[in-house]
Amino acid sequence: MKFYGRSPVRISLCNGGDTDYHIKDMGWSNLINATLSSGWYYSFLEEKKQDSINFFYENRFSKTKNFHKIYDLDKTDNKSIELVRETIRQVNQNFKGDIKIITNVPEKSGLGGSSSFVVSLIKALIKTTKQKNVTPEKIARLGYFIEREKLGIKGGYQDQWAASFGGGVNYLEFKKDNVFLEPLWLSERLMQKLENNLVLFFIEPRKGDSGNIHKELEEKLKKDNKKESLNIMLQRRENVLKTREALLRGNMKQFALLLNYEQESKEKLLSNFLTPKTQSLHYEALSYGASAGKISGAGSGGCAFYIYEKNDKSNFIKKMSSLGCINIPLRLERLNKMGEI
Repeated sequence: MKFYGRSPVRISLCNGGDTDYHIKDMGWSNLINATLSSGWYYSFLEEKKQDSINFFYENRFSKTKNFHKIYDLDKTDNKSIELVRETIRQVNQNFKGDIKIITNVPEKSGLGGSSSFVVSLIKALIKTTKQKNVTPEKIARLGYFIEREKLGIKGGYQDQWAASFGGGVNYLEFKKDNVFLEPLWLSERLMQKLENNLVLFFIEPRKGDSGNIHKELEEKLKKDNKKESLNIMLQRRENVLKTREALLRGNMKQFALLLNYEQESKEKLLSNFLTPKTQSLHYEALSYGASAGKISGAGSGGCAFYIYEKNDKSNFIKKMSSLGCINIPLRLERLNKMGEI
């Protein structure tokens, strides 16, 4: 039999801290992200009577393909397929057959790709077990367990919840052992305006994987002036609440101001993690007429997105492309697709 699972990637619009080391100091944290219908991971599975798993991976952005044959989940120590191996082990360790995962998202992009990879595979594998009424919450928690606890990959919660729930623009709030997700009910007119005015670029591959970047960041925050870092994080948390209000009111001008504040506070907190190229191109984008922008992920390269409200968006894209940026089409998911597995 054949099965499939799909998960979106996301852009993080505003981040007030969603990792355990932030929550420990802050008490609670929050963020707003938007899942993309234009950026995704698909997992296609076919059960077969054989003694192995044939794993195919295709990245249509980089035009690369990989193949691995897995005979024994417990004896496969290839780091490049540890996410696949552990996900199979946790969901259906008896699965045998073909697994093909296809994406159109650049690797090391800061868009939460590894979690979307895992969640899409969980969604497909769950169907092979005939489980019923599996909630997005259960899938998100399983994805978090696989990445953060079993494999020890440092990071937060937002990627697994974004990939599992989808639905477009979401507000998330984090407390110890509790994640609250609120879909923001934005009008279709505002969603279309966001799509028309948001421009997404891939600037350069992230320097290292996200887990190591989060690990370095955690160590940095322990050594830095903790009071100063905490104050920045508390201000960012407040900025998330203001951004939520601006979006619910449909106030794009206020949203742009708050997005710029988010990027500025991020630069204060993560100055060592933003590459010279990424920072330089960010300010070029603003000089070309973008009213606001944000570098995705924890830094060290990846993607960036901008609000461009003028009528010559094609010229803006052309100018940024001449500097080596790659424009990625951006379309937002809608609430009627929320929680699909």
